Amino acid sequence: FRLITGGKPAPDRIKGVTGRLSQALKSQLVEVLGQKKLLKWSIPGIAHSFVMYAFLILASVYVEAYGAMISRNPDWHFLIIGKWGPLGFLQDLIAVLCLVGLITFYFIRMRNQPAKLGRKSRFAGSHLGGAYIVLIMIFNVIWTMFLFRGAVQAHVLAVGSDEGYGKWAFVSYGLGKILPDSKTLIGIGLLLHIGIMLVFLIDVLHSKHLHIFIAPINVMFKRPDGPVALGAVKPMMSGGKPVTLED
Repeated sequence: FRLITGGKPAPDRIKGVTGRLSQALKSQLVEVLGQKKLLKWSIPGIAHSFVMYAFLILASVYVEAYGAMISRNPDWHFLIIGKWGPLGFLQDLIAVLCLVGLITFYFIRMRNQPAKLGRKSRFAGSHLGGAYIVLIMIFNVIWTMFLFRGAVQAHVLAVGSDEGYGKWAFVSYGLGKILPDSKTLIGIGLLLHIGIMLVFLIDVLHSKHLHIFIAPINVMFKRPDGPVALGAVKPMMSGGKPVTLED
């Protein structure tokens, strides 16, 4: 907040959004949800899309996790959607694709290490440690999710219940076939899944990964003129007049 308020007011950005609401909404659909610019780099762009959509879709798993914790019912589901199979399939599928994206990012970084390529590396000067922490934390979110859901599925199968997403959640179902029926394991998986997310949010707020919240805002309030996201650089002003190099 202090950083943002240190800048000069840019009322044209607010007026620009309200005056071009349809264009602003289109930019959200195309640039944020459609990942148009990132997909120019096909492999990294696709991998990024997997991870980005995992953040959106797997938020529903956290709603279920909190519902399970509060209600003390490990198989708690959305009150309206309930045990809708396609949702369980989508949750497991995007989690698997997210793992594919993480592996892709890892090998891209291994092949382009600044220690090997120097200034030719696309990551030269980048904070590599922070990036690896993000990759590890996302991985932790995924495996704890499968631990929790697999343990729940193991219990459902053991008691012969028709609760849960069943075979729709194909990874969770497969794990349920091999994990033991244990309420302790369910509790451990649940608390790990929620706890890791809360720790990860702290890192997100203090790292470049904050862009998952800021990027849509930046796209929404970008300057309407110019061929790139921020538009042409505006002149520095002093006393109502542009500051020149001589000044």
